[in-house]
Amino acid sequence: MSRTLDWKWIGLGVLIMVGLNLVAGVILAVLWGGEMQDAANVEDITLSGGQALLAAVLNFLVFAIGGYIVGVKSAGRTILEPGISAAVAVAIALLLAGGFTLTNLLVGGLVPFLAGLLGGWLGERRQGTARSV
Repeated sequence: MSRTLDWKWIGLGVLIMVGLNLVAGVILAVLWGGEMQDAANVEDITLSGGQALLAAVLNFLVFAIGGYIVGVKSAGRTILEPGISAAVAVAIALLLAGGFTLTNLLVGGLVPFLAGLLGGWLGERRQGTARSV
């Protein structure tokens, strides 16, 4: 059975994930505001192991939650769309930061893609449970 991609939900997923990333950035800026203000350039910022772990976990959660929202709200089976949305959101961030290369997209987009898939799958499961009740 062949199914086409739902481009509407890919676009909405990108918007959701970019928005959630902005919220996560604000949260990290509030937590580490003083340390970030002391750095003249982004390259001057050095994170401790705990800070890097927190940023990584928050980043994973952003894409998983975004995928979950798409999975719950979209009609039909929408698991691949959140993963694609995550990869597109990463591509947008890389373009805005001036660091877009195919290698950066593949390396930086893999975990968000997988997190989006996981969130989409969980959202679909939740949607199936809610519809069957």
